[in-house]
Amino acid sequence: MFIGWLKFSDVNELVKISENIGWLLDGYHVKLMMMHSPHLCYGAYDNGKLIGAVMAVEYQKSAMIKYFMIEKSYQRQGIGKRVFETLFYTLQAEYETIHIHANPDLVKFFERYGFTSVMEVGRFINVGKVPPFNFTNAHAKELDGDNFDSVIAKIDKETFHENRMDFLLDEMERNSSLKLSLPNGFQHSSIVNARSVYLGPWQVRYGHEEEAEKMMRGVLYFRGLKKVVADVPLGQEHVVDLYKRYHFQSKQRFIHMLYGKNNDVRFENIYAYSL
Repeated sequence: MFIGWLKFSDVNELVKISENIGWLLDGYHVKLMMMHSPHLCYGAYDNGKLIGAVMAVEYQKSAMIKYFMIEKSYQRQGIGKRVFETLFYTLQAEYETIHIHANPDLVKFFERYGFTSVMEVGRFINVGKVPPFNFTNAHAKELDGDNFDSVIAKIDKETFHENRMDFLLDEMERNSSLKLSLPNGFQHSSIVNARSVYLGPWQVRYGHEEEAEKMMRGVLYFRGLKKVVADVPLGQEHVVDLYKRYHFQSKQRFIHMLYGKNNDVRFENIYAYSL
């Protein structure tokens, strides 16, 4: 078994592995991570065949581990430990904070490396069953996102206390991107496969729930024929309530875990995480 840097030619195989283990993976997002931080994208290979991976997005002060997966037939053989440690020890030396959304079954695994649980994250899904609501051309114009870049730069820094724009702006520049903004919030969604739209990142300043509801109506109006998927901080009742009122259902659960310095993320601003 060999651990090496992932290649763009591995993306299709990564998609297959994710489908086999029931994970949602966006090939565009993976390629973008490999372009931004190729040294933080590792694959495990058995005789040249990709059997697992782990990757990270790096920001100004922190990093977020993503897409940690091992093919089913190779699990429980110590491969995941080797792959994870390859990335983790690199990040540990460079960043004061490391985040991960962990499968609940792996919480104890990450705790052995010093990660602590911060908050539950629910994967909410809407399959087109929405309550009736009024949405007009005037509403669409209000959300048109002309000042999207300036809004996200201010609000994302308020939420995460660091500059994350280098990756985020590229993440939201794709053919299927829908970008909405209001004075106190922004929302992005994109098509990840033939069936699904991923909603995120989405942030609205706490106390401006009326703007969040306008954006919820906007994304459902424009994306209503597809399954809309969002990863939501479950500890924020005003956020969870909005999804429930628009008939989203919680289908999966993750644990937001933290290693290192607590950078006091304002979770109350987060309506949906990036994938």
